[in-house]
Amino acid sequence: MAMTLLALPRSLPLPFPPFHFFSPRLTPRPSFICSLSARTKTRSRSAILLFKHDLRLDDHPVLAASAQTHRSLLPLYVFDHRILSRYSDDMLELLLFALEDLRNSLKEKSSNLMIRFGNAENVITELVKEVKATDVFVEEEVEYEMRQMIGVVKDTLEKSSSSDRNPDIVMWRTPFYDVKKLKDLPATYNDFKKLKLPPTSPLPLSKLSVTETELDWGDIVGGGTNSVLNALAAYLRYLEGTARDDWQEVHERLRNAETRDGASFTSLFGPALCLGIISRRRVHYEAIRYEKERNAGFLSPFGYSSATVAAAADAVCSMEWFWLLALRSQLSNEGLYSIRIWRWRGHLIQYTVVGPEGPATLLVHGFGAFLEHYCDNINGIAESGNRVWAITMLGFGKSEKPNVVYTELLWAELLRDFIIEVVREPVHLVGNSIGGYFVAIVASLWPTLVKSVILINSAGNVIPGFSSQRFSNERRTSGAARLGAQLLLFYLRLNIRNLVKNFYPTKIKRADDWLINEMMRAVSSLLFEVQEHVQTLIYTRTCIHYTKPQNV
Repeated sequence: MAMTLLALPRSLPLPFPPFHFFSPRLTPRPSFICSLSARTKTRSRSAILLFKHDLRLDDHPVLAASAQTHRSLLPLYVFDHRILSRYSDDMLELLLFALEDLRNSLKEKSSNLMIRFGNAENVITELVKEVKATDVFVEEEVEYEMRQMIGVVKDTLEKSSSSDRNPDIVMWRTPFYDVKKLKDLPATYNDFKKLKLPPTSPLPLSKLSVTETELDWGDIVGGGTNSVLNALAAYLRYLEGTARDDWQEVHERLRNAETRDGASFTSLFGPALCLGIISRRRVHYEAIRYEKERNAGFLSPFGYSSATVAAAADAVCSMEWFWLLALRSQLSNEGLYSIRIWRWRGHLIQYTVVGPEGPATLLVHGFGAFLEHYCDNINGIAESGNRVWAITMLGFGKSEKPNVVYTELLWAELLRDFIIEVVREPVHLVGNSIGGYFVAIVASLWPTLVKSVILINSAGNVIPGFSSQRFSNERRTSGAARLGAQLLLFYLRLNIRNLVKNFYPTKIKRADDWLINEMMRAVSSLLFEVQEHVQTLIYTRTCIHYTKPQNV
């Protein structure tokens, strides 16, 4: 069971702050605040810092540089429905603890955190006038909805400004690697790792620029960075054992969440990383520092000496790679369709939408594929009066590939949430190959979300009618099935070029180098287990039981 890291019961006498557990397009601007001092020649300026997914003081580029670049800085968090609607109840509770911790930490630095409710553009516009801010600092986002919101903020400020100079929206991010040009990113994560780029170091916080204006700061509850850092220290030191009650609690949660090697890190720390309570490079820095402590200051060329260090370091490096990949898709027009990003359970999912209106149609690809799998169909379906959505599933293509247990129910839940959160209306579901298996499960379990189902060469045996078949979050595969999956994967990698060309007997040119290379890249995924599990489903010909929805 996935567990969300947050805090332990407050009654425990802990030497560290507590941590609780709960079940579960803008004009490009300077990317990093590190160069802010060069563009800001005087400290006479005032600024607003909009917190979103950066709820920390530690390793925060804006806070680290503000004392040298601005006379005053107003930290702000807005309870905007466009942000909050994306969070589960557990994430909302974590958010409240993180905000309280952030406010207390700011107070220790003689600052404070302003809390406001409403639309971010309205709140920021009023505060810009009140404190006479010349800059509004906003962390760069890759999610489509968040980028749209920032665009609305920018447009509102431009329309409402009565001065000769509009406040600048300054985009920033915390650079994990010093990547000069996003367009030069390698095509695969494995190729990216071969570059062996050194991670940058976390930034210390020395002094804050304090806003002296008398303001109504609001009221809130919360907890955060120190608690997560303490839990991270316990997680990394799992092999050492401990007599501390709080660390023993972390170790117990680690064991429960370790459904596969290294999966516990994402389960426990994923939500905190998503909210920015701790930065990815801080996690990497702490993991490497501990690894050096274990090995007399050295790093072995043969890998990490601790499974928890490997889990933490590998997870944040992978997260950073997919974030950069997502950012590149938002800043460039490469590809056949305009790519959007949706964050699902903390993971980045690629999708596209074509057509201004009409019945919603959702296209789901098959094994080794991605949303461009339907490149010859999307426009045709849209031109016939439909609004067409195509998604790249978790673990495939350029969507994120987290270290989690992949099951048919996981993918079905992803499609369910995509329909509810993104499409926002019942859909005609189209699935090919293993995608047909997933959409049939969605139609069976949540028929009110589905208008009709079209299965194209669907994987698995689809048996109409009722069955007592149960879908579980965990799947146990036999040794024979696992071996069969590995052999199938090896065969596909060797023969994918000829296999794809056989699919186009009358239009061989359709199996061009771009299509084959993209499929090879997708098959050469970060996580072998993703492919292995999908192929196990196909190899064992798992049966699904489908109840026909209305209007098929």
